Amino acid sequence: MEILEEYHDELSTVLVNVSNSIDDYFIEDNSSSLKSKTYAKFSSSIAMEGNQKIEKDMRLRLRLNLPKIQKNLRIIFEDDNYDNSFYDRTTLNSEKLKDKSYYLRLEYLKLVKKKFNLGLGLGLRVRQGNLVPYLNFRSRYDVFKNETFKSLFRNRFRYYSDGEKEDVLEFSNIYIFDNSVYTILQNELSYSNRESYEFAYHDLSLIKKLSDRKQLSIGMGIRSDLVNFKDYNIEYYHIHSLYHCTFYKSWLYYEVSPSVLWRESNNFNISYRLMLNFGILFKK
Repeated sequence: MEILEEYHDELSTVLVNVSNSIDDYFIEDNSSSLKSKTYAKFSSSIAMEGNQKIEKDMRLRLRLNLPKIQKNLRIIFEDDNYDNSFYDRTTLNSEKLKDKSYYLRLEYLKLVKKKFNLGLGLGLRVRQGNLVPYLNFRSRYDVFKNETFKSLFRNRFRYYSDGEKEDVLEFSNIYIFDNSVYTILQNELSYSNRESYEFAYHDLSLIKKLSDRKQLSIGMGIRSDLVNFKDYNIEYYHIHSLYHCTFYKSWLYYEVSPSVLWRESNNFNISYRLMLNFGILFKK
């Protein structure tokens, strides 16, 4: 662990120094009161389901904050898995790193009103040497909020220079029982003009915080396809669970996620799935 800890500390320092160098290039300010929020995430997953081939995947995300230029300005680099707002652990794409799509963007976040946040971004999608610029718009509106209940609406709209459009709408309700137990009711609708159908997802999950390092969740969800926002067709429904444990300091963790699925592609016969995920967080 000593070698890993040394490697982790050095890489975390490099990330913060890169972020600070970009910041200092534009703004010469020796202020030390600005704590860096720069971080990087890397995880590796493997999944087994019935008699299917073993699935595996890697995920990568990097965020460089630029507080001296503008406290709400950041540079984000992530692969297509982290970029995908819809991720329920029912599939791993098994792509090699060189075959993935990557997204690099400069993003600005703004609290427009007390309950309304807006994010504007300009970026590039990179896949096997092909570069596609895009505009990214994100918004969040807190519909209702008190100590025991939250209701919020999120939207992400993206326009690519090749004409592709994506729009993701999410409406969630969060019920808080106490400091360690809450439920989330999530409804999501995703649209792309490159697809012949839309995606809809509904999920209800119960989350229990076991400690500062451990968390357990269990829930049920259903995913469907729609054609022109009608002709509702169920793709799968599942019962899922997730155990998360940060086992070394605050940056090394693993997750165990067993689930039971009924897929249309399997004639809705029952299948059992197990996913293991190992991750590391780099930050100072």
